[in-house]
Amino acid sequence: MSEALALPPPVTIAAFDRFLATQRDDTAWELVAGQVEAMTNPTLDHAEIVDNLGTALRAAMPADRSCRVARGDVRLQLSDDVRGIYAPLPDLMVWCGPKIGARNFVTTPLIVIEVLSPSSMDSDRGAKLRFYKTGLQTMRHIVLIYQDQMRVEVYNRVASGWDLFTLTKPDDLLMLPALLFELPLAALYAGVDAGAR
Repeated sequence: MSEALALPPPVTIAAFDRFLATQRDDTAWELVAGQVEAMTNPTLDHAEIVDNLGTALRAAMPADRSCRVARGDVRLQLSDDVRGIYAPLPDLMVWCGPKIGARNFVTTPLIVIEVLSPSSMDSDRGAKLRFYKTGLQTMRHIVLIYQDQMRVEVYNRVASGWDLFTLTKPDDLLMLPALLFELPLAALYAGVDAGAR
């Protein structure tokens, strides 16, 4: 006879918001597959990569501000339905559409970027990646950036699903056609010693 393991029910966005209201420190939290996860403090290399790419993306934004860049402080949700079980905080996100100033989340991502850390890699490449690929119809590009080596994985939406491109050389171009954006890995990793570990 087998025994079923009794797991707590997944945490919803409503319960997650109540949890956040009780927090009294600066810890950043995200909700992934119904689990509340604390975000670790980023390394200097992580921050450098986010800054390099975030600055380049901001420069590529349309002048009419129909699209914007968020840096690690805006949640991503399927909708405003508080019964959902995902509210991650991507390191960088490009989103388009009207800005609703009172919201702390976006539902129309165009591009999501995660800089991988040893402590977050399993979640970033697992449950979060599945959510990004299956739940968000506006998503066109998902970028996973390694900070300990020069390696970038780019998922581009195509009619049949997602194509994966892996970039590993300084002159390889990170291309995001939805924004007509290109950046060589040498510029992405500027100030980061990604090959010395």
